[in-house]
Amino acid sequence: MPKINVEHVSKLKPAEVFTKLKTFFEGEHDIRRLDPKIKCTFNDSNMTGQATGSQFKAEMSVKSSGDNSIVAVVVDLPFILTPIKGKVQEKIQSQLAKHLG
Repeated sequence: MPKINVEHVSKLKPAEVFTKLKTFFEGEHDIRRLDPKIKCTFNDSNMTGQATGSQFKAEMSVKSSGDNSIVAVVVDLPFILTPIKGKVQEKIQSQLAKHLG
């Protein structure tokens, strides 16, 4: 399966970033339109999460780096979606920037 690795640096505190990330994945209508079967699980103590849809799997984590927070998202796509891998990566990057600053 092709993987997409996205990292985003935010100036917000890790706990705040993780809360926003959870809200984004649990309630964002854009993601639900792409895959209405998406299911998310989160581990608050480790600030990690997993999202599973009918066509993908994703793992997310938030870590502290000095005054910043680093969000890492790794998405596994099926081979059939390889041609749109770049578009998916761009969409993830733009949504993280929009919601996490």
